[in-house]
Amino acid sequence: MDRSGSAAGPARWAQSVFRLRNDMPRRWVYGEGTRLSTMNMKQLAELAGVDVSTVSRALRGDNRRVAAATIKRVQELAREAGYVPNPVASSLRSGRSRMLGVVVPVLSDIVMAILATAIEEASRELGYLSAVIATHGDPEVRSEAIDHLLSRKVDGFVLCDTEVGREVPHQLESSSVPYVFAMRRSDDAVSVTADDRRGGSLVAEHFVTMGHERVAVVPGPAAASTSIDRVAGFMEVMAGHPQVTVLSSPEAGGFGVEDGHRYVTSLLAQRERPSALFCANDHTAIGAGRALGDHGMRVGHDVALVGYNDIPQAAYLEPPLSSVRTDLGLMGRTAAQRLVSLIEGEDVSSVALEPVLVVRASSATVAGRIDSPAPRLGV
Repeated sequence: MDRSGSAAGPARWAQSVFRLRNDMPRRWVYGEGTRLSTMNMKQLAELAGVDVSTVSRALRGDNRRVAAATIKRVQELAREAGYVPNPVASSLRSGRSRMLGVVVPVLSDIVMAILATAIEEASRELGYLSAVIATHGDPEVRSEAIDHLLSRKVDGFVLCDTEVGREVPHQLESSSVPYVFAMRRSDDAVSVTADDRRGGSLVAEHFVTMGHERVAVVPGPAAASTSIDRVAGFMEVMAGHPQVTVLSSPEAGGFGVEDGHRYVTSLLAQRERPSALFCANDHTAIGAGRALGDHGMRVGHDVALVGYNDIPQAAYLEPPLSSVRTDLGLMGRTAAQRLVSLIEGEDVSSVALEPVLVVRASSATVAGRIDSPAPRLGV
């Protein structure tokens, strides 16, 4: 087994590539160069100069058993060779369905769409197919989705729609079917998330540095661990800065554009107005920005605005939106890899990815107290 990633491994790999490219059947060769369309894992292992078990572990990113250089080399070779695992053949050998169930709250949300796509792509690379079901936040739909996927004999679940207090579906509590959580955490199971508490603290530190004395948080759903952790991290930092007043509204939070608009409209009806707003996600920030504009306040001039998730559209808003970024693709791939490792009987641990605050024009230059809002045209 090649675990060292030393020069001997690549040399043996290059020799194998040369030998197989000269010996391979013509049906594997088409277009410019060489591409393998029906290669199996054993042939990929010979091409890479390692054994089959090393290839299997490298494809799922098992860096505890395989050297990082070997993982990179095997995965690159698999992509270049067009290697596609055969779930049907694997199912017949293992007695498993080679199917993963992925449960998300919605697919219309770009964040969940990116996450689900990454899970699906990584699952396919690992020899599994994935079935994605959206629950729309309805506990009954979620229960029915779990039942349906269990009836299809899925080998495991990636759960992305969990709510605090009822993270684990009752069907899985006494089941041997493994599962991992992604995006939203569970304290009782393997979770692949962002360090959302740290993400919230980054925004608070930014506001303190810019000299803001009246700030507000636009929260997400009360039962979403992502919102809870982001707000908690923000408030922990503000607790150490008594000169800063954190304003709030009695309105409930949410992750939609309309939720941000409704919450900030209520907030601005109060006597004191904030000079900086932290929104629990970018969609909420878009709604908040509209509400600020409705009240004659200019984002990036009169008030600072920061979102969360750094969706692709954030950089193209006017002004460009500051946001906390987490690698959603890495989150999805890691969740799939962790789940497959559990299915294969290995021990795995939770992961919290490090967030980064991307500062753009919506908050980069707004400092201290706000003056009177700019007059609205036509008023």
